[in-house]
Amino acid sequence: MKKIILAISIVSFLVFLAGCNNKSAENHDNNSSSDTNTSENKENETNTSENRDTKNKKQSDNKGQEKKNNDSNESHQTTDKNKSYLNNFSTEKIEYARVWYQLISTKNDLKGIRNVYVTKIPKGSKVNPQAQNSAVYKEDVVKLEAPMKAGGSVTYSSNGDGSINVYNSIPYKWESPQNSDYSQMDKITRKAIEDNVETIYINPHDNKTVAKLANKVKYNK
Repeated sequence: MKKIILAISIVSFLVFLAGCNNKSAENHDNNSSSDTNTSENKENETNTSENRDTKNKKQSDNKGQEKKNNDSNESHQTTDKNKSYLNNFSTEKIEYARVWYQLISTKNDLKGIRNVYVTKIPKGSKVNPQAQNSAVYKEDVVKLEAPMKAGGSVTYSSNGDGSINVYNSIPYKWESPQNSDYSQMDKITRKAIEDNVETIYINPHDNKTVAKLANKVKYNK
């Protein structure tokens, strides 16, 4: 009898152990499955975030490139337009028009002036051509003048760097010997080219306006 009870106890114990092992295995499988799912979810979230960031960056880059292209096109069109206004004029005429605009047109609003006349005066020429005792220019100069005295004039030399030397004391026209005392003309003309000479930088100005003035530039014979 004791042997039968002992055998039954051993069998029961073995059955109990087997049940415990199965339960432990199931818990382990469940935990492993849960960990796997959690890892997969995190990976999916990471991939989604990365894809979203990549998409946003591409959109931002595309917008930036589009804006850059638009700005470049606008700048190119503006530059071409500005250049086109002056394409048909020589460098000299453009300079004369800019000088006239800055020194004369901005002071005298004389829209009725049809032409601006240019006289090139070589170095060594008399300051007052009518006076035998006149001083002479020490450099090549240019004289720009309107058809009438009221329109004004400007006599200057170019420095080749965008600036000019303006001879402010040179009149629109020298008076004739009959109307002026020429005995002091040597002193007067020398003072005219030595004193009151101003160095001025000529601004580019609006090319369309410069082109209109360049059309009016004529050379004196």
